[in-house]
Amino acid sequence: MIDLRKIKAMGMLALLAIFIFSCAAKVPSTNTQSADGQATAAPAKNEVVEKKAPAYSPVGVWEYTVDTPDGGSSGVMRITGEPGSFEASMATDQFGTLDVLGLDIVGMSMSGSIEVAGTTADIEGDFDGDDFSGGVVMGDQVFPLEATRTSN
Repeated sequence: MIDLRKIKAMGMLALLAIFIFSCAAKVPSTNTQSADGQATAAPAKNEVVEKKAPAYSPVGVWEYTVDTPDGGSSGVMRITGEPGSFEASMATDQFGTLDVLGLDIVGMSMSGSIEVAGTTADIEGDFDGDDFSGGVVMGDQVFPLEATRTSN
């Protein structure tokens, strides 16, 4: 004899399986394949895809002037390296070449110090493309510092 309850139960299971598989087929995939066949996650619809601009690089040769009460000073500042390991030196017309110690360049800002005739002077300022403006701080005096990048 045919058991209608078993047939009905099998039919319900079949319909449930078809429903589950059809729903799964309608869910958009969040994965794509890269050229090398690796699966990569695609951004969700509500995510904004941002293209990061390359980090600013202050590397180059900078002609600078420092305004002081005795008429000022000028020279060339050289910045080399890459983010996390920049180095700088300042060729001065009065004190020779001075290394910038404790150089810290974060984003568009720079700070460090130089030894001038036995005295520590702090340098701080901001880059704006090929221009730099800031100051040299000695004790309670601040001398304006302006520089322009002349080459990379």
